[in-house]
Amino acid sequence: MNILERYIAKNVILATLMVLSVVTALCFIIGMLRELHDLGEGDYGFLQIVLHELLLLPHAIYQFFPMLVLLGGVVGLGMLASSHELMVMRAAGVSVQRIVRSVIYAALLLIMIATLMGEGVAPKANYLAGKYKSLAETLGQAVVTMSGVWIHEGNNFIHIDSVLGRHHLVGVTRYEFDNAHRLLASFHADTLEFEDGKWISYDLAKTTLHENKTVTEQIPKATWDLKLTPNLLNVGLADAEAMSLKKLQEYSHYLKQNRLQAGIFQLEFWQRVFQPFTTLVMVLLAIPFVFAAPRSVSMGRRILFAIIIGFIFYILNAFFGQFSIVFQFHPIIAALLPTIIFAMAGYFYMWRARI
Repeated sequence: MNILERYIAKNVILATLMVLSVVTALCFIIGMLRELHDLGEGDYGFLQIVLHELLLLPHAIYQFFPMLVLLGGVVGLGMLASSHELMVMRAAGVSVQRIVRSVIYAALLLIMIATLMGEGVAPKANYLAGKYKSLAETLGQAVVTMSGVWIHEGNNFIHIDSVLGRHHLVGVTRYEFDNAHRLLASFHADTLEFEDGKWISYDLAKTTLHENKTVTEQIPKATWDLKLTPNLLNVGLADAEAMSLKKLQEYSHYLKQNRLQAGIFQLEFWQRVFQPFTTLVMVLLAIPFVFAAPRSVSMGRRILFAIIIGFIFYILNAFFGQFSIVFQFHPIIAALLPTIIFAMAGYFYMWRARI
């Protein structure tokens, strides 16, 4: 890259960082307001809310990153156009293709940084945020470990391998003690389902401890008298946003093997896979905004148009995602279709503007 290309790329990167700081602040404030209704539940106080929202910010940034780059590209190139620098560059013989190439260089650098943050930092931070909030609200009654979730209820200690939903638990082991803390019995159920207000265990192995012997019995189906609340189960609930790409793929495969709904995890996986391509499409969309618009168009109008385009993309992305989950068509189509639509729109406007 020569000096001119670095200058254009620097303007786009700085504008994107400026947009990023504004959107990050808005996400933090909106998140704080959203969490205020849980203030005072258990040990969940104001400082806990602040920490919870700070941990959620990396995922929020990664989720909105294509729209942020679109706004950054429009602002960066719009500033150059407003100060007539783009006009001087064109008069000096700099081609539009060369300017576009500089913008793509900036976008590729931003995409690499965002991908590292989105796959390395965001899932872990999102997981910690959910875990931290649930532990605070439940007063430490539930604890998440590397091997699963431990829950203390009355004289029972319960270990859960996987929380697939608030009504579906996998690999549940229950240890029942008396008031003198002596072990009375242990139970292991392959699955635990919440049906008609009760927890039903399936494929249950029960071991009862007597003074001189132990008795083991197999029970196909039994009712457990437990009062597991949604807040307790939230602490171990499998969250697609808190998983890396590798974990999403493995978990989706596990759910499909067990004939469980894996649509939301597959959709999250493919949306993240196509995220760099989506971001690049958004950058290319920013170019016609600047070159096709008259110089008299204000920066405010350019930003407004970019916000509208980004909002439309966000709505389409969410719509096709939910549509694929409800009607069970392949998540690759749902993840890629909005990007293809916007890529075609960008190509059309670039062709119309003779770029």
